[in-house]
Formats: sequence, C-alpha cells, structure tokens
Amino acid sequence: MILIRVATLALATLLIATPSVAQQVDTKGEKDLTETGQKIDKASASADSKQLTGKLVEQWTGTPFKVDAADTTSRPLKAEDVQNLRQQKLGYGEISILLALAAKPEGTSAKSVNEILAMRQTDKMGWGNIAKVLGYKSLGSVHQSVKATEAGIEKVSGKAEKVGPVDKAGKPDKPDKVEKIDKPERIRVEKPERVEKPGR
Repeated sequence: MILIRVATLALATLLIATPSVAQQVDTKGEKDLTETGQKIDKASASADSKQLTGKLVEQWTGTPFKVDAADTTSRPLKAEDVQNLRQQKLGYGEISILLALAAKPEGTSAKSVNEILAMRQTDKMGWGNIAKVLGYKSLGSVHQSVKATEAGIEKVSGKAEKVGPVDKAGKPDKPDKVEKIDKPERIRVEKPERVEKPGR
C-alpha cells in the first residue's frame, strides 16, 4: 500500500514537473527580438513605405507562406500582404517578427501569418510563448532573420535620407591648384684666401 502511494506521488510529481520544463520560454531571445523589432520601427520611420515593403518581400523571395488559415497551399509573400499588415497598425518590426516565425517552423505546429498575429493580439501572447507553441526550441533562428531585415531596412532608410537633388550652386568652387614654386638655388660664396700678416 505504501509502495503504491509512493509510486503515485512520484508519478504525480513527474507529471507536474514535466510541463514546466517543456513550457520554458526563451525570455532573453524574446527581449532581443523585441529590441530588434523596435530598432526596425525606428529606422523605418523616415523611409519610404513602398521601398520598405519591397525590401521585406525581397528578403523572403523563395520562401512559401500561408498568410491566412483558410489558405490550403503556401505561396510567395506579396507586397499586398505586407500592406494589409500595415493597415492593421503593425510596425515593420512586428511584421518582420511575424514573417520570421511563420517562415521557419521548427516543429509540426506551422501556423499562418494571420493565426500568429491572432495569438499575439487576441490571446496577448509574447513572442517567446508563440515560438513555444510553434515548436521553436529558441528564438535564435527567428532573431537572425529579423536582424537581416533590420540591416536591409537601415540600408533603405539610409538611402532615403540621401535621395534628392543636390544643390551644386550652393557649393563653393574648389580653388585652383597652386603651382609649386621652385626653391632658388643656393649661391655658393667663396671665401677669400687668407692673407698672411707680415712678420709671421
């Protein structure tokens, strides 16, 4: 009888402990991911939205996505998909994270972009919890994808600041090169011969 109780207690302890181990969330990865998303939003604030959308679509060229839960097949990402997400008041940082999570499912729980968005907005889940549901062991590969997006968006936003007509009239003219003046040759003065004093 005591043996059965001990076995039951051990089994219950194991069942309680196992989910907590399995449910661990990559909190550091989630923090890094959120910070990178905020950097993307900051960099994209001054850039052209059409260029930014194009950059996102370009980054994911060749990667099939299920955008909506009703989609029966995956397809390439389109500019309209990104624009639809922007119309839902999402920043480019959050869109980048959504796409990275939807594009690289590590587990068997692949979800569409809109299903992941619903987990974020409706269920109020953090990126780490969403990654766990999707079967990710960590957010490392997702963060790498988002970092790549950050680099691309910074490049686009940097170009956007430099674009525009350059006012050449306002620039001062370069001075003409000054000709190098030759140094005068040294004149060698010969010393007069020593004159001997008489009486020496």
